[in-house]
Amino acid sequence: MQADLSEESVPDFLERFLGFEDGVITGISIALPRGDRARRTIEVEIQAMDRTTPGDDSPNSRLHGWKLVRIAMRGIDEYRLSESRPYPLQVLTDGLKIGCAEGLFVLDLDPGPDAWSPRAIHDVASSWSKQYVVSERCSFEVLDGPFV
Repeated sequence: MQADLSEESVPDFLERFLGFEDGVITGISIALPRGDRARRTIEVEIQAMDRTTPGDDSPNSRLHGWKLVRIAMRGIDEYRLSESRPYPLQVLTDGLKIGCAEGLFVLDLDPGPDAWSPRAIHDVASSWSKQYVVSERCSFEVLDGPFV
């Protein structure tokens, strides 16, 4: 079941999934119907630890269990997603950030280790933010898998 995020609910969402630090992106889907901005959608699937799920006996999940989180950005305003051999877009070493700026959601998949602002995506000179999605709406769904 999908749940909508609001500017107020984002901090709790990020805390639940430990900021998605060391989360693993296992899928990105992009739908860009012509002439219909409201239906433009980018979904990102991420394997992440969930504070609300007890871990098992495996070495990597003793405290918290892993879940598959599908973040859906709808009404896409802009995005920048790329992957190269020297800069892979799979492990979220610094986690991810979500914020609001000018009435839009900003999902930053490469926020860097420093202080962050949703406006950072446009600060080319000093920002880490090179992988992002900006949209009118943001929702998420938590699944038990499949894990890739």
